[in-house]
Amino acid sequence: MSQQTTLVLFPQTVYDGGGTANVYSLTSNAQPAAGYYLGNQDLQTINLKTTDFTGNLVIEATLSANKLTDEYFEVHRWDDCANANLSLYQNINGNFVYLRAKIEDFQYGAVNFVKLSY
Repeated sequence: MSQQTTLVLFPQTVYDGGGTANVYSLTSNAQPAAGYYLGNQDLQTINLKTTDFTGNLVIEATLSANKLTDEYFEVHRWDDCANANLSLYQNINGNFVYLRAKIEDFQYGAVNFVKLSY
């Protein structure tokens, strides 16, 4: 089956350290995963692009029908990116209801996008 749904987890997000080299973290809004609409479908693809990004990117999932739950768990992570210019995709298998992205220890650069497709 070809992928027909594409949802944005993070739009372009830029940070320059605020002139103080402070780091911060942020979490995207949850988006319906493949299991939400397609029942027992378990393949979704994360597509991301960064420019001079320093920080960590995390993909989290939940099995709960409540997207505001605290029951998210990590399904993939890109750690210790330093001035990274990434353009990649990652297949994630799992019958998840919602997925979200997190940027942790964001120090500098841009997350051009993080998209979810299934």
